[in-house]
Amino acid sequence: MTDDCMRYFFVERLNVLTWLTIVWPHIRRTSVSSGSIRYVDGDAISLRLAHAMVSRVGLKLERWIFDASKMFDEEGTLIWMRTHYGEMQKALSHVVRQPVFDRFLDDDRHSAALKTWAVKQALPGDTGAAGPGLWRALYLVHVSLWFARRDGVAADNVVLFLRRWPWIEGLREYALECGLASVVPVGRELRTRSALRRLLARDLLFLKEGVERWFRRSDPGSVAVERRSKPRLALQYYGHFNLDRPDLYSDFFFWQQSDFPGERLLALFGIPRDPLDRARMEALARHGMHGLATRHGAARDGAPVDSAPALLTNTVEAGRVMADALRPLEVGWLDAEQTVFRAQKRYWKGLFSRQDVKVFVTWFKYNSEHCAIGDALRELGGALALYQRSYEGDPTPKTVLTTDIYFGFSRTGIDVEAQAGSKIEYFVTTGYIGDHRFPLVRAEAQRVRDGLRRNGAEYVVAYFDEGSYTDTRWGVDVGRLREHYAFLLEALLREQGAGLVLKPKVPGTLRTRLGPVATLLDHALATGRCHLYDEGVLQGAVTPAQAALSADLAVHGSLVSGTAACEAALAGVPTVLLNDDGWKASPLLRLGPERGVFGDWEALWHTWRESRAQPGAVLGFADWSPILDELDPFRDGRAAERMGTYLKWLIEGFSAGRSRDAVLAEAAERYCAAWGEDKVATVRPALRRTT
Repeated sequence: MTDDCMRYFFVERLNVLTWLTIVWPHIRRTSVSSGSIRYVDGDAISLRLAHAMVSRVGLKLERWIFDASKMFDEEGTLIWMRTHYGEMQKALSHVVRQPVFDRFLDDDRHSAALKTWAVKQALPGDTGAAGPGLWRALYLVHVSLWFARRDGVAADNVVLFLRRWPWIEGLREYALECGLASVVPVGRELRTRSALRRLLARDLLFLKEGVERWFRRSDPGSVAVERRSKPRLALQYYGHFNLDRPDLYSDFFFWQQSDFPGERLLALFGIPRDPLDRARMEALARHGMHGLATRHGAARDGAPVDSAPALLTNTVEAGRVMADALRPLEVGWLDAEQTVFRAQKRYWKGLFSRQDVKVFVTWFKYNSEHCAIGDALRELGGALALYQRSYEGDPTPKTVLTTDIYFGFSRTGIDVEAQAGSKIEYFVTTGYIGDHRFPLVRAEAQRVRDGLRRNGAEYVVAYFDEGSYTDTRWGVDVGRLREHYAFLLEALLREQGAGLVLKPKVPGTLRTRLGPVATLLDHALATGRCHLYDEGVLQGAVTPAQAALSADLAVHGSLVSGTAACEAALAGVPTVLLNDDGWKASPLLRLGPERGVFGDWEALWHTWRESRAQPGAVLGFADWSPILDELDPFRDGRAAERMGTYLKWLIEGFSAGRSRDAVLAEAAERYCAAWGEDKVATVRPALRRTT
């Protein structure tokens, strides 16, 4: 039953000005005598003032406290998860229908990459951080509706005060469609600030690192501007070196498995925590490769650096960004984004020209950077190639991309990318890119398994987690992670025949995030029946296949992020997924409830016990055979080889002096001839006007 008299007001940020000029006047106009005012953030002065004013009229003012892992919709789906996928897509459709955005996307003078850049910037790619912006506002719409539903307050009695971000009008339309009474924009953000910060970020970083080097009286690297006579492929290094360890995650996996020429490969290092140093330069040199840091902070021991500033060329455009503050909100935002896009493209174009790069390879598509990189290469007659690194069964604007080439696991990715809004000239089906590691890790997996058995383990479960968020409001929190680990560790300590293999996504911080549960982990490890794979600098270096092959059953703690589960199943290990998020859109649900996908640990463990006691008793338990073709149509251990060979053809074509279009077309023809006409396709966006 709903309370038609009760009113709920939610405020994103409370300060004196917005409270006195917008929030409080709006509340008073409603003549409300019963209700609640909740705020996300607020300064001390505004809170004291607001408390004094609302107490006189019988209203309640309190901190808006919520937990992403505890809020589910009417169908039992975690709101945080639903917002990332279907709701984000719906909200974005309202944004791109706004007249200014619609005209921008319909303008043929803008490249497809620039349009994709704008779409991804409208809803920030890094939603996990939940920084200020439209995605956070979208999430708060659903959090406010959840509170109202929980407390029996009608949705049309809920008002949400949100900061006035660009495209807030599109979000207001979306919120009204969801039943919210109104979204009231508050304040007038200095919208140029973030654009200017990104515009000058590379220059400020260059200056900052210069000052640091001056005080250290040492230069960690030298600017590399040597030109070469043959075109090269630039690989974006992202934390997995392991050059001579094909059994581990490695950013060089396609080179390891193919005859791609090492002397034509340039590895770009940009992560200070994982820099290019003497040991890595020597390792690269042994294979004829070259390394280059794209910032001084990512170079050690005199490693070469190409970190040229663009301050002089950006000064005029920086002024343009500031001038946009005087223009209408959305128009100024679009102009500022175009300015940042041009600056990024100019930087990459300069680097590629200096380093004779014709092909750029990366997997990272979760922000807008690849859009500027792609346009820079196209102007130089080169090509951008991205590859699928994770299983993606559900479309989301987070992963939308525009690229010349995309190496995907299977043809099912074509529809997913189209629904997300991607534009791909050549979608190349390779199979699962990590399948070459399966035979390489069997011996080590068996060694771990034998060790567990010697200490009494009769049956072994491998568990893959999906990490956690430190702030409980903006993501599935560490509490959920602790619950998962606590169940498994307690089961191991309780059942003398149980063995456990743990493969955390981010092993370096696992003990800190586990908190008191870390004590259980220590007890479990002391039994000799528990093994923790903890190698890796940024993320785990050991692959899911190795952990899975150490066990009798593999369990993945997330249905939405199912990559580890897919790898385990492709490696031939019985695999199940835990779906305590209540997600109902994943294609993996076809594995069957209580057979391949479980809603809680108790049901999963009970079914696993039944299956052990009487093999075949639970028909279809942990059996992925019905969908393996959809994950990888080849399953021959040659996916990385196919990708490396394709890239070699591109470099050979550019070396022969052929045009970009001819090189791309010829590589596609050769691939189709070798692997089938259906293995190369073109993807056009299904989302209205995203390119």
